[in-house]
Amino acid sequence: MYQYVGKYRSILIRLRHGSRKKGKVLLACSGGPSSISLVDLTKNIMHTLPNEKKKIQVVPEAVICHIDESSLFDSMSGSAETLRARMKEHYPNFEFICHPIEDVFSPQFVKNVNFDKYLSSEGTENGDYEHWAKYAYKTSSVNHKEQLQSLFNSIKKSTAKEDLLWHIKMQMLITVAQREGCTYIFFADSATRQAIKMISWTAKGRGYSLPLDISVDNEQTFGVGIMRPMKDMLSKEVGLYNYFSGIDKLVIPPYNFGTMMPAKSSIDRLTEDFINGLERDFPSTVSTVCRTVGKLTPSKDMDYKQTCAMCLMPRQTGIGEWRKHITVTEVPGADTKPSNDGCCGNNQSCSTTNGCKDNKVDINQHLCYSCQVNFKDYNATTIQLLPPYVVENTQEQSRNERLLNEIKDFLINDDE
Repeated sequence: MYQYVGKYRSILIRLRHGSRKKGKVLLACSGGPSSISLVDLTKNIMHTLPNEKKKIQVVPEAVICHIDESSLFDSMSGSAETLRARMKEHYPNFEFICHPIEDVFSPQFVKNVNFDKYLSSEGTENGDYEHWAKYAYKTSSVNHKEQLQSLFNSIKKSTAKEDLLWHIKMQMLITVAQREGCTYIFFADSATRQAIKMISWTAKGRGYSLPLDISVDNEQTFGVGIMRPMKDMLSKEVGLYNYFSGIDKLVIPPYNFGTMMPAKSSIDRLTEDFINGLERDFPSTVSTVCRTVGKLTPSKDMDYKQTCAMCLMPRQTGIGEWRKHITVTEVPGADTKPSNDGCCGNNQSCSTTNGCKDNKVDINQHLCYSCQVNFKDYNATTIQLLPPYVVENTQEQSRNERLLNEIKDFLINDDE
């Protein structure tokens, strides 16, 4: 017990030394075993006895944030109210914030509260390397819960569902942290979870941003620091700590798209089954993978300002061309006529501009490779129902790129 708490405290002291920002911390709490343990550990290190005045105060203030997913999973109905009551009873000094996940469609989770556009799919060109869409204004209000359910029902593959759900929760947590004035978000990713994420996210094509996705301390991406102070705790240790601390009764059984599903239902579920199976026979599996995680560093030429509109992580340029080289596609016949470069055929002098594409946006140009792969599983309904933050990010990035192209001839390069 003391070793477990001491390990958590030593990680925080090591991560938050020197010039690192100090201030309020947002504790991401799903109600599962790891997040309950995270809340309890944070409470313990914040409590200072009279004879411990010299103890370093690594977390001066904390707030708990829970994203209620009951709109997607009926078995989670009422779980948010239950968790709120348990947190208020056992951790009264922590403010508890809860947002239904459908709130991602509300104005409080976009930069401009008056933003009311959505993307209307115009189909793909050049195989599936270009997915064109146009902006349209919402003409009527839709129930956010129904919109969320329709969004996920329109996606067929579990992997794409799981990824989109994670991106939405990440966006909401970051927005809440910024609104509450938090300098850090603490995630309760254990060593076991870190090992699973490393393998599964690499398989899904997130290698470019992987060092940031699973890093113990990431202050470079979101304007809010991301910490994973439980990165040295195995899931077994978490369970034992919860049991002997008497907080296992606070745990709300987690439920997601992979719960009670076969191992091959998604990449995440398959990787989880693979890592847990290896760990049973070879107990050093997780620690070996986690040591590899600790050695990963971001690319030196990574542009942190060029981010994916969906997952918000840095993305590479020229992904479309790279995909063409690694993807087997059907070669069109020699007698196939070239397209009209996006012309609508309505005799509106499209040839004098850039075709009808002047009013469209290639969504793939604003997505990282992993999100582009998932985007192939989206249909027109899915695209139309995407959360407003994705549409807003896409519009902002396309506008900035268009302005940059207009003035690039007048810019002075660093070499000049």
